[in-house]
Amino acid sequence: MKNLFNKLLRRKTETVIDDHVTEIAQDPDAVSINPFTGQPVDQQDDQLHQDVDLSDTMAEVPNSAPAQRFKRPDFSALVGYFSVGPSFAMIAFQAGSFGLRGALIRNSRHYAVPAVVAESRNVDFTRAIAEVMEQLKQHQRRLPKRAILITPSVVSSLVDLPVSPLRPRSDEQLQELIRWELEGAVTQQNKQWLIGSMLVERGYLSPQQRDELVTELQLRQSQGGESAMIRFGDLAVQMKYISYAQLEECFSLQGKLVALDDDLVYGWQAEENLSDQTLSDEVLLSAEEDNNSAHKWLVSGMSKEVRRRWVGAFNLNGLKIEAFYPSVGASFASLSHRCTDQEQWLIELHLEQLACISGHAGGVTEIQVAERLPGAVDAHQINTLTGVLPSDLKNLYINHQEQLDDQQLRQLSQELGVNLHSLTLDVPDLVTPDGLSDDALLSLSGAADHFLHHVSRARLSWIAARDIEPPIWQKLLQPKTLKLSAAIVVISALSGFMLWMHANMWQQEQRLSELNEKFEKESALQKQFGTIISQQSGLKGQIADAQLEVEKNTALLSQLSRELSQQQLTVPVLLKAISISIPASVKLVSVQRSAEHVQISAEAGGDSQGQEFTHNLNQLLKPMNLQVRSSDVIHDPENRTPLPYAIDIVLQTAASPLQPSTFTTPSGTRP
Repeated sequence: MKNLFNKLLRRKTETVIDDHVTEIAQDPDAVSINPFTGQPVDQQDDQLHQDVDLSDTMAEVPNSAPAQRFKRPDFSALVGYFSVGPSFAMIAFQAGSFGLRGALIRNSRHYAVPAVVAESRNVDFTRAIAEVMEQLKQHQRRLPKRAILITPSVVSSLVDLPVSPLRPRSDEQLQELIRWELEGAVTQQNKQWLIGSMLVERGYLSPQQRDELVTELQLRQSQGGESAMIRFGDLAVQMKYISYAQLEECFSLQGKLVALDDDLVYGWQAEENLSDQTLSDEVLLSAEEDNNSAHKWLVSGMSKEVRRRWVGAFNLNGLKIEAFYPSVGASFASLSHRCTDQEQWLIELHLEQLACISGHAGGVTEIQVAERLPGAVDAHQINTLTGVLPSDLKNLYINHQEQLDDQQLRQLSQELGVNLHSLTLDVPDLVTPDGLSDDALLSLSGAADHFLHHVSRARLSWIAARDIEPPIWQKLLQPKTLKLSAAIVVISALSGFMLWMHANMWQQEQRLSELNEKFEKESALQKQFGTIISQQSGLKGQIADAQLEVEKNTALLSQLSRELSQQQLTVPVLLKAISISIPASVKLVSVQRSAEHVQISAEAGGDSQGQEFTHNLNQLLKPMNLQVRSSDVIHDPENRTPLPYAIDIVLQTAASPLQPSTFTTPSGTRP
């Protein structure tokens, strides 16, 4: 009963919160006020919202297919007895170079209505949130604990993915596909945090002063020299447009909002099909595998480190941040409250960017972002961004946040050839800080409408503030969990097997000891027998080696005896043959004999005498089994003696048929 009572009270504070909504709960003929037009909601628009359940305001996990909600019974009449006055569903924060602003959001029947807005210029996330909450407490003592954040740190884009909304893939696969598509968009979005744009948005520089600084900086860079190396911020300080403390303040904020080369976190949303849900070939193919097809997905991404900083700052202030929304395209989420056309087009003017978002009631069909040129926005910039506008386009809306006056809007409308309307926010009794335009809250209001389910989920993509924990049964079916479970089973089985083995081993201990004693005795005998066998084998080997050595020595001795006798006989005859063979004009220098050959060196007066000496010597030595192996007669021009030719003759023993040059050992092998 207590849980039912708390649920009824929670439903009361989230839905029936202001005077005209209470009248709706009590009087079916009452109507709501549209915060974008300030006019009562007509009967047709009222009928469109009657079937929407607004009680579930918690953020959903990004999902490709829209969740089916159950219609709950209406206890508003009963809860009316427990009403304690106006309350708020959440706090919507918006961050930027200007600082941080927060708005208390009323969750009416059809719209998310901002009621009180506070602002802080502190660059510290935690202190800025605390200052905003302190200002809001002056109007509402008890603040909601839930919050969302709209920030340029979140990048949104429309990409084509080979994933059917009817067959979504796992989060890991979708994040990998989105990562490749968003890298370029993240780089482009980082220009939002240029020092120049931050100084302008914080009010330290005017747009005209920024343009002057850019022109001066380009002039110095073209001239070269040391002045060309100056940075934009230092130049602004040098020209006394800003102070050094203001520049350091923007640098500090830039370092917190931009995290380069950091991991990204993603959100995604598929387009909703609001046409007749009939069977068709397209629906059938989308329900099957279609890796070769492409489907439109509205995706968003932001730095994981930046998200961690914001989540920590909100936690320190006792708030639970639910979702992060992009600044670009956030106002398009609530355009359906203002526009009922089939095709809806919106131009957003940001400080450094122009954005064009087009779509329909069921989602976004195209997002185009371009860098904004200096000066006022003209038709050329818009045409460059949008391309050729559809011929049947009736109305074009622009969110300029009072940057354009009525005359400029009329001129743009004439040049573009389309009805151009300003998207404005008209909320009665809205409390804002001095100098803050209501239109500056359009992105904040659009994100709140999306979060509270007042518009189609496909009109905006958001990022969850924390990673969603899967259910317990999904955790148990994850590969890591399955591997761990299998490892535990295997370890348990091995442990049981080891216990069984130890029990059996204890039974075999006695048997093993007996076998060990018997084995030791037999091993000792076998060892002795092996020692004897090894000694015998060693002796046999030594005997065989000795016999072989004796045979080799005998054969070598015989050969040496034959060669010695031959050398004794050959030396005198060789000298005699040399003396006979020397012709005139030839001088014998040396005769050297080695074991294998005889080398003769001589000098001659001419080449013919050298050739003659070689020929004669070869003829005389044939009977002695000697022959000339090589002979060289070399002329030395530097030798001024009468014998300028050097003769080198090498003799070797000629193999005789009766006396082979090799011998055979008794074993039949050559040495």
